[in-house]
Amino acid sequence: MVIYIDVLLFVNVIVNYAILMTAEKLLKQDVRLYRMILGAVLGALFSLTIFIRSDSRMLLLILRIVITGIVTLIVFGWRSPIEYLRSYLCNTAVSVIYCGGYILFYQVFKPPNMVIVNDILYLQVNPLWLTALTAIIYILVLIIYKLFSERIKSTVVILRFTIHGRDYSCVGKVDTGSNLREPFSSAPVIIVDTAVFDTAREGLIRVIPYSTVNGSSYLSAVKADRVNIDKKPIGDTVYIASGQIHNPNYQAIINSEIIR
Repeated sequence: MVIYIDVLLFVNVIVNYAILMTAEKLLKQDVRLYRMILGAVLGALFSLTIFIRSDSRMLLLILRIVITGIVTLIVFGWRSPIEYLRSYLCNTAVSVIYCGGYILFYQVFKPPNMVIVNDILYLQVNPLWLTALTAIIYILVLIIYKLFSERIKSTVVILRFTIHGRDYSCVGKVDTGSNLREPFSSAPVIIVDTAVFDTAREGLIRVIPYSTVNGSSYLSAVKADRVNIDKKPIGDTVYIASGQIHNPNYQAIINSEIIR
């Protein structure tokens, strides 16, 4: 098959944009459009490795690791080593899923105008067909993620935290519906029943605004010295807010992003 560079780059810009868009959803980040486009274009340039000899596996692996690292940095930025590694692994995992989807499509339908060399997709096809195939994979990935999120949503854990040298513990529920954050630092917030911990007894509180279907209000929160979830220490900054939790099975609502 004759490979046209313009078609090759066009196809891989679309595919890379879909990969980055999926990773953005899974990471729950709001990435600027120009970052997404720049990352997709840079990733598409990697598709030129389709012309490298297939037996140059080590060179291809090194190039893929480096390009993925640069694209991840451009698109998702740098906040901490842990966050960068999380973004990198998510981007890599989504790329593998998309590649597997295209390979499955190739093996099942054997399209004469499609080839995969060095894990690079080349497809001489109507752009609408390519967009449709990419959209199908995108929807399937989000469905799987949604099912996984529902499993996380019902997770009940043991929460332990320390504030001003005093230790507290209770049963908490990890809730994907809770995305409460401290407005200045964007640190995640855990809501604890006032029977366990009450910020009314603390000084230097932070006001955490929130909104529900019933209206808007605020909670008072304090920065925790340490937080452990199921005996696993949480390295990031976490704020503890107190409120009324009317449930006999747990006494805290935990932002699910804390344990991701």
